[in-house]
Amino acid sequence: MKLIAAAFVLLSAAPLSAQDATLAAVMGKVSIHSEGENRYLPVKTGDSLLYSDAVKTGPNSLAHILFPDGSAVLVKENSRLVLQGTPRKTIVSFSIGEFLIGIKKKLAPGQSFKVRTPAAVAAVRGTLFWGKVEKNGGVQFAGLGHTVSVRAKGKTVLLKAGLKTSVSPGSPPAEPQPLARVDAPR
Repeated sequence: MKLIAAAFVLLSAAPLSAQDATLAAVMGKVSIHSEGENRYLPVKTGDSLLYSDAVKTGPNSLAHILFPDGSAVLVKENSRLVLQGTPRKTIVSFSIGEFLIGIKKKLAPGQSFKVRTPAAVAAVRGTLFWGKVEKNGGVQFAGLGHTVSVRAKGKTVLLKAGLKTSVSPGSPPAEPQPLARVDAPR
């Protein structure tokens, strides 16, 4: 009985809800689906996110997700994603939509930040990059700073700043090409 009482005291001293990320800014219609909920609920700037939360942006909407280490994900309109993993091994799974990822500082050994899409996985170590998942599941990535590793179907390509690649469903990534000024994310 003493062990149960001690566990209760320790658990009650812990926060009821840990915060894995924050919605630093919300514009338009943005909603989340949390574990245990049966629908998406509207959110506002400052709301907390947990790993396993799904985020959806509507037309003309935008969400800025900020992680405790300063890493950020800017999610454009009509996008869907799920936060997965842990603070040391973060995975942002996009099923559709456009995003800009900014990793503030080089990740520590054993730490990872990945973006999973239906067609490929992008892994970063400390960089800025853009991506867009199309309705057909194909994806485009553009490196805007440092290096991004894009992997699909057993092939990996490295995108340094100023390079882009695309991945069709069921195919390996295309060879990196220079990012033309007209290709730059808007």
